[in-house]
Amino acid sequence: MLSLFQNKNFRLLVSGRLLTNMGDSMYYVAAMWLVYQLGGSAFYSGLAGFLILLPQALQFLVGPVVDSHSIKNILMFSQLTQAVLLLLIPIAYFSGVLTVWLVLTVMLIVSFLDQFSFPAENALIPSILQREERTEANSVMALAYQGTDAAFNAVGGVILALVGAVSLYLADIGTFILAAGLFKSLKLSAEVQAARRKSSLTDDLYHYFTDLKAGFQVVLHSVLGKVIVTGVFTNFTLGAEFAVLPAYAHSLGGPRVYGFLLAGSAIGSLAGALLAPLFSRYAIGRVLAGSYFLGFCFWLLTYALPDEFLKVVFFSLSMIPLGLNNVIGYTLMQNVLPRKLIARSMSVMVSVSTCIMPLGSLIGGLAASAIGSGTVFLLASCGFLFVAVYVMSIPVLRRLPAAEKVRPEDYGFDAKTE
Repeated sequence: MLSLFQNKNFRLLVSGRLLTNMGDSMYYVAAMWLVYQLGGSAFYSGLAGFLILLPQALQFLVGPVVDSHSIKNILMFSQLTQAVLLLLIPIAYFSGVLTVWLVLTVMLIVSFLDQFSFPAENALIPSILQREERTEANSVMALAYQGTDAAFNAVGGVILALVGAVSLYLADIGTFILAAGLFKSLKLSAEVQAARRKSSLTDDLYHYFTDLKAGFQVVLHSVLGKVIVTGVFTNFTLGAEFAVLPAYAHSLGGPRVYGFLLAGSAIGSLAGALLAPLFSRYAIGRVLAGSYFLGFCFWLLTYALPDEFLKVVFFSLSMIPLGLNNVIGYTLMQNVLPRKLIARSMSVMVSVSTCIMPLGSLIGGLAASAIGSGTVFLLASCGFLFVAVYVMSIPVLRRLPAAEKVRPEDYGFDAKTE
């Protein structure tokens, strides 16, 4: 794994992602709690989750843009624009005009801009690294993402309790600016740069919709279409869960508990991502089914156990399948798909699998207002159980080989196209 960091572009990519997510983790804690505090009920935190997650369902619109424009410029623009937008919250706060609706509006726009980073970074990995390095690279990227989540969700909860939500916004603005500077330093080869089209607006629009159609066809008419179903139910589950988490944590002790539950979630996902290289030689189908069933069991224990520390521990364990299968899933797509289709296809995968996540968040918030946050938290665990049963009932998923053994020609793709 250390050999990956001899590649300067990869070092810059990881460092930029690390900085961005360091701020994002604290910002998410601040934003969700601020909305819950300003709105006064779980409905508003559910609505906030809906608005944050909604742009993910539209990520298929982003993929063709990434495929045909400079990755460096896309990453820089998205980071700097988010920094400017987040600055509105502290300004409104210190001016005495901060409202829940302003926070919600900024959350929606910032979330949309953040959708450019995911396909851009994933499209860059096959361009700067060899095939055999990609599983480890995806694991490192997950570490940069989820490792900072684990640390700074907990830190964010403590800072939130001490100095309030607005201070966390100020920290996030700085990390976006620093990340933009790192992305500016990327040095891409002439071959990679040449793959980015430079044409008129009319040509861009034509190619955009052509590429968009190709991305949907590639995904929906291949094994990836069946993989999407697992993402749909997983993300509905997560949408409902994180919508009610502020209210659930409030019933257990307040912002400190909220921060630690978020940290536990991130630690579990991180552990799964770090374990992914060890599971790369095992059949994907078995790993999917087995890990999600265990996640369901740990989630039930999280709800049942009265001790706060044990709740955090088992909640962390229940999230291991997310990190594990995300890394394996990214590697599966990168090894199956032609390079020129990766960004658009991956963005379609994210969009289709997460399109129901905002709905899950909204329904979770509404249900929590009616039957209680604890009950919704418990019911959400059934999403993991469904994934395990679904994978075992679909032959092509149940028989998926190890990621290292996946070959494009076995799933209808041209093995000679990279």
